[in-house]
Amino acid sequence: MKKMWLSFAIVMMLIIPTEAFAAHEKANVKQQDTEVIGHVLAGHMFKHGELDEQKWMEIVRQYTPDQADEWQKVLNERKTLRKQMQDEQVKKALKAKCKEMKKKREAALDQLIDRFANKEITKEQFKQELNQLHKRKKWMSKEEKQKLRKLHYQTYEAMKENDKNAMTMLLPQWLEHMKKENKRLAKWIQEATQR
Repeated sequence: MKKMWLSFAIVMMLIIPTEAFAAHEKANVKQQDTEVIGHVLAGHMFKHGELDEQKWMEIVRQYTPDQADEWQKVLNERKTLRKQMQDEQVKKALKAKCKEMKKKREAALDQLIDRFANKEITKEQFKQELNQLHKRKKWMSKEEKQKLRKLHYQTYEAMKENDKNAMTMLLPQWLEHMKKENKRLAKWIQEATQR
């Protein structure tokens, strides 16, 4: 009988800490997953918004102080949009809008596949229309992405070299990009919440 209780106690001594460790690991993994998802969905600007705004204003004051007021206005608008996107009702509306857009794309794709299966369109027409469906899904064209990457790189190089002339040329481009993004986000929020 003693041997049975002794073996039971040893087994319990091994199982309880293992289960506690596993529960702790599951909690850590879940927390990391939500952080990653939040970072991917919300983007860099939501995670470090205040810090980014301060850095932008420091750079603007250093290289183009005459545009500081306009930059502050754009960054304040961005902050307002960021707060709106954190609101629960807006989040639900945006999620519903994304689901609706996905359903529309799936319906259009099903219709396209049916037309191709019924031989109403050729293979080339199918490929063309499929590419058009794929392009509608993206909010930034390939050219715009390349232009933005180039702007990132040029800014990085100019800051590394402390090139004031280059920075005075690049900062207005960043300002225009931010204005455009603010308009896009505002439009997206407005469309989602007007249902």
